[in-house]
Amino acid sequence: MSRKGKYSKETKIKACEDYISGKGSFESIAKSVGCDESSLRDWYYRYIEHGEKAFEITKRNKSYSKEFKISVVKKYIDGKYSVMDLSAKYNITSRVIRNWINKYYNGIELKDYDPKGDVYTMESRKTTYKERVELAEWVINNDMNYKQAADKYAIKYSSVYKWTKMYLNKGPESLKYRKRGPKSKTQINEDELTEMQRLKLELERERAKNKRLSFALEVHKKKEKFQRERKFRE
Repeated sequence: MSRKGKYSKETKIKACEDYISGKGSFESIAKSVGCDESSLRDWYYRYIEHGEKAFEITKRNKSYSKEFKISVVKKYIDGKYSVMDLSAKYNITSRVIRNWINKYYNGIELKDYDPKGDVYTMESRKTTYKERVELAEWVINNDMNYKQAADKYAIKYSSVYKWTKMYLNKGPESLKYRKRGPKSKTQINEDELTEMQRLKLELERERAKNKRLSFALEVHKKKEKFQRERKFRE
């Protein structure tokens, strides 16, 4: 099964042709399409270099060797090409190339990339609670890269996205699988509790509240860090 992006091949071609025909600026055309201006520039330069083939939908992700990634990065470092030039030359999105450059500058090893399957259509596998938490935290700590996480953990993309959102919105406890069945109707009648029992209940509630607030603060810090780093890259 083919991978489908957010924007169709036809939409990208029309946007590029509109710019070539002088029907608008990058800014105005991007706004009409509903994409950001940098994406439209990316489409345009790849279209100029490769024509309609630039937007062909492939059945699986491209493979990139470690040597190839380093050669691309060095072309940028040597000042021979800009990121946009390299994007057009190799028909690789500028976001991917910037990611390679950032890793290289930060001393992170560039590894061979050979996808084992299509993470958008692969079969789901059973996971443990610990694995789901680890995966969600990896996404948060790695620029919210759902696709790379899906490749890394061999998990369907939709599952990675769902678990990460659950983690962000409700905390790690939300990733525990609960047995199906009727919910317990047992309720605590606080009027029947002793003073000591009421104090313990209030303490438990306060601890749970503080735990949620602490988690929310930690997630907010990670989001701010990601946004600052993304703004710096742009």
